[in-house]
Amino acid sequence: MSESPKKAGEDVREDWPKDGRDESKGDSHSMTERDHFNEELQHDPDMAQLLNSLEQDRSQADREMALSLEADIADRLEFALRDGHRKGRRRSVTARRTRIGFQMVALAICLMLTLTAFVRISPAFAAIVKEIPGFGRFVELVSYDRSLMNALNHEYFQLVNQSDERNGYTFTVNGVIADSQRVVVLYTAEGPGITEENTTFLPYKLKDGSGADLQAMSMSSHFFREATQKEGIVQDYLDIRMQPGETIPRELDVMMKLGEEWLEVQVAINHEKFAELEETFDLNQTIEIAGQKITPLQVTVDFEGDPANQKRLVDFIDLRLVDDRGRSYATQSGMGDLEGSLRRHFQIGAFEKVKSLTLTARGLMMNDRDLKVVIDTDQKLLISAPDERLSLGEANMRKDGIDLRFDMRLNTPIEGASYGGYRLFQYGGTFRDASGKAYPIEYGDTLGQNYVSIRISEEETGHYYFHIPNEDYAQPLTLDVDQYYGYVLQDLSVLIK
Repeated sequence: MSESPKKAGEDVREDWPKDGRDESKGDSHSMTERDHFNEELQHDPDMAQLLNSLEQDRSQADREMALSLEADIADRLEFALRDGHRKGRRRSVTARRTRIGFQMVALAICLMLTLTAFVRISPAFAAIVKEIPGFGRFVELVSYDRSLMNALNHEYFQLVNQSDERNGYTFTVNGVIADSQRVVVLYTAEGPGITEENTTFLPYKLKDGSGADLQAMSMSSHFFREATQKEGIVQDYLDIRMQPGETIPRELDVMMKLGEEWLEVQVAINHEKFAELEETFDLNQTIEIAGQKITPLQVTVDFEGDPANQKRLVDFIDLRLVDDRGRSYATQSGMGDLEGSLRRHFQIGAFEKVKSLTLTARGLMMNDRDLKVVIDTDQKLLISAPDERLSLGEANMRKDGIDLRFDMRLNTPIEGASYGGYRLFQYGGTFRDASGKAYPIEYGDTLGQNYVSIRISEEETGHYYFHIPNEDYAQPLTLDVDQYYGYVLQDLSVLIK
């Protein structure tokens, strides 16, 4: 992956006014600075009224929190939010993007960092925060991730507000939330043709300070409601998680393609903010499930599969962390699988201050080894499969290749089990024709429109899309199965802390 070239005279500009402070050092929101903000705001009656309303809402929220002794209130609210997320993962925006003065931006930052703890408790307060220009959208986006909200509540936020602008397009990194393994980049993209309704994905590249590609998994496009943002703007975040053994660099180069332009912003990551917040526990314990062995390495929840396992292990069923108060933390993301090493991420941070943590699961997703699928693409027939659940849905001849769609009948063993994460065949793998000659098999169809989809009905059906070269093959074709749908139920519990 090559670096995005910058044209002469096109410098990264910084819109945030400077007051002589180095924002990368220490706590950038001291009481002295807030007093300074409030003093300036007293000259603006509208802002003073808004600040007074916010303080009243904060006091009310404090009283409500003091009256409630239920430990699971955050969990129940989070479940309700997530349920709405799943049912309506569409795109929206409510905040208006305008050019605003220093006083307004200062107020927005101060209030977001000190008062977002009450977004879930006081709907009226949340509405006020969301109307503050530039930041309401970000609070709304990260509210579905408990660890990010906790980080904001504790002012675990680094202001950036740097932009690159070219030919009518502007890319702004507004801020970051980071630790040694994860960094969330809050950004705004503006320009002709950019809307949340039509912009499903903006291409981006990530590099470290030396210009090398970042060794990480990243996600974007966190849209979820009806789009209401004006045309020409998208606000979203990149969620970047480093690969095992890698750490977040001190300098991060973020490039995004808007229209035909690659825009670039360099971001400094202040490691001192999170240097004292990490704990590591070496367990060196072995868990046995149905004769298969898995060794958890450390509390960052890394797992390593035993090479001697007879089964092909994929993932856990309903993997969770449970603290001393009975609060449960699920995992929605990770990388790898139990064939080698697996890293799972949980929505729990250093600010939770838990006394104990227990790792629990309900079983394992796994399958037999050496499974094969045999097909005839000329006759569009499935000749053999691991069992009757798999069928060949389509074999379409195209100029650039042959599109294959495999259909699998699925059933979820219990709540918490994933039935859409199987890849069936190895990414970037090969298959053989009847003569033994090997050819590549690629993930997705030739048009890049379909990959994996699940149809929910009385019987769930998984549709898996692949494509192969359009060649004159010696039929039939043999494909080696990498992951196949299977599981075993067995409860496990391991005390981590």
